[in-house]
Amino acid sequence: MVHRPVNGFRRLAVAAAGVTYLLIVMGGIVRVTGSGLGCGLKNDWPLCNGGLLPPLQPTAVIEFTHRWIAALATALVIALTIAAWLSQRRDRRIVIASTVAAVLFLVQIVLGALTVEYRLPGGIVLIHLANALLLLGALTYIAITSVFVGAASGQAVMTRRPLQLSAVAAAGTYLLALSGALVVETGSSAGCAGWPLCGAGFQLPASQMDAINLVHRVVAGIVVLLIGGVMAVVIRNHRGRGLRPIRVAAIAVTAVLLLQIAAGALVVDLRLPPAAQAVHLALASALWASVVMVTVLTWRALATPKWLPAEGVHIDARRPTQVGAPS
Repeated sequence: MVHRPVNGFRRLAVAAAGVTYLLIVMGGIVRVTGSGLGCGLKNDWPLCNGGLLPPLQPTAVIEFTHRWIAALATALVIALTIAAWLSQRRDRRIVIASTVAAVLFLVQIVLGALTVEYRLPGGIVLIHLANALLLLGALTYIAITSVFVGAASGQAVMTRRPLQLSAVAAAGTYLLALSGALVVETGSSAGCAGWPLCGAGFQLPASQMDAINLVHRVVAGIVVLLIGGVMAVVIRNHRGRGLRPIRVAAIAVTAVLLLQIAAGALVVDLRLPPAAQAVHLALASALWASVVMVTVLTWRALATPKWLPAEGVHIDARRPTQVGAPS
């Protein structure tokens, strides 16, 4: 019998994933606005410039907000890990994933402390983001598994192709997010003013900033086509009853992808301020989480022989079926 986590654990898992996403977004805002030292040169947590509340300065307010979101995320991840070990031992995947998330969060705290204390270069900051995205992916897995295990209904997916393609799309999205962060960390956002190449649009890169910016564009173009194609396959191959969550998630990925393309184009063409760049980074993290969501849902549909039937529909796991075809 499929064990489904209780409502309290599911809410905790969703909250941990959501707050961690906000933490990554605020981290991006801190980077693009240069607010890392907004609460003073000395890390005097929980104070900010010697006070319990930040002064009415944008950099101080941004850094102070980032700190408290980090504190809330820490509490939620700890609580999630403890709850998994105490109440979810029947589902080893959730216990293992929660433990991995706790380890990743510990690494995140250490990297963040090193970055602030020693003002380490962008390479360490990039590793910090890479680890944060892995953490978000682990928490997304826990949240989706907790919410949808045993709750879906319909035919089991009998082909691995959508799962394999979704996994490739997730890897490409991860690479795209890191390449975009590299552009920000190296100050290469102003490189390659033209399109599709540099200069008037047909010149090759003339500087390191131009080269980094152009590489990001190439990666973005390839990954956008990959994600778009994969989501089309997923939507087409998940039309059976009860597979609606997968299709909805794939449609959500497509919507976020279109928003990300528009945001990226506006940042380049209009030379938008840091706030707009932060939106671009936030959409990149949302795209990563949503592609992970599609991958997890597809895997669950494949791994679960029989999802709980709805409206009295019985699905025989021993009988091979084609998705979308009558059983």
